[in-house]
Amino acid sequence: MLWGTFSWAPLGPVVVVEQIMKAANYLNTIADQLHPYMAFVFPTGNGIFQQNNTPCHKARIVLEWLEEHIDEFHLMS
Repeated sequence: MLWGTFSWAPLGPVVVVEQIMKAANYLNTIADQLHPYMAFVFPTGNGIFQQNNTPCHKARIVLEWLEEHIDEFHLMS
């Protein structure tokens, strides 16, 4: 599976995911890939991240991490 970041700004990383995307794996991916990308491309915190509400996207550990970083980018509901 591929995980990637697309925006009106430069394209983000494309990551090869070799395991099942469970909550912990997804959290590692967004922490390691999405977070630095958003900080670089949207340094004022005006970026918006959209998910598709698969179970790993709605996991408590993921939502808590996103809440901790709410001042760095927004999560589209």
